[in-house]
Amino acid sequence: MEQQADLSSRTLSELFALADEVASHPEVRPHDGYARIAIDQAIKGALEGNSAIGALIVDPDGRVILRDRNRMFYPRFRSDFHAEMVLLTRYENDLGNRADLRRHTLVSSMEPCEMCVIRIINSGVTTTLFVASAGRGGVSGPNRLAPHWERLAESQTFAPADCSPRLAEIGLAVADMTYGATVSRLMSRRQEMAAPTE
Repeated sequence: MEQQADLSSRTLSELFALADEVASHPEVRPHDGYARIAIDQAIKGALEGNSAIGALIVDPDGRVILRDRNRMFYPRFRSDFHAEMVLLTRYENDLGNRADLRRHTLVSSMEPCEMCVIRIINSGVTTTLFVASAGRGGVSGPNRLAPHWERLAESQTFAPADCSPRLAEIGLAVADMTYGATVSRLMSRRQEMAAPTE
């Protein structure tokens, strides 16, 4: 089987096709379908010029009710528009005070960052699954946050998705394709803002 390093030379289109192939394999794992949707959204985000992270919300009956992606740079700059944040904002805007994510699952193509974990805790979503682990700064739950967040999250679960390891590798490869560009764009933005105006 091809190793993770080999995936870095693939294009987004090739990774899309490869994820499709893995998800349609006869030995499908329980979360392969959700992982595939999250990766599709991540690729769409990358093609729009955003970070390649996708996410979805699954209702208690296992139906995908919302899906979205990172939108930090396109259509306009929003520093908070990580995939999970966009998704939760859409859900809460649509339902207002009736927004209730108990017994729902949020699936992200990557392990959520600290900002997104806090938003997920505040939203009350029962289960958060991630396809790929960031391994270098993601948070697999409130365990690295202040104690009050841990207390708020007592009834919530943060865990890796039970998906094909190959889909996790593809999710990580897709995200890795955009990390460098994202950091460069943010650094350029800071330099532009710091430049003296005439």
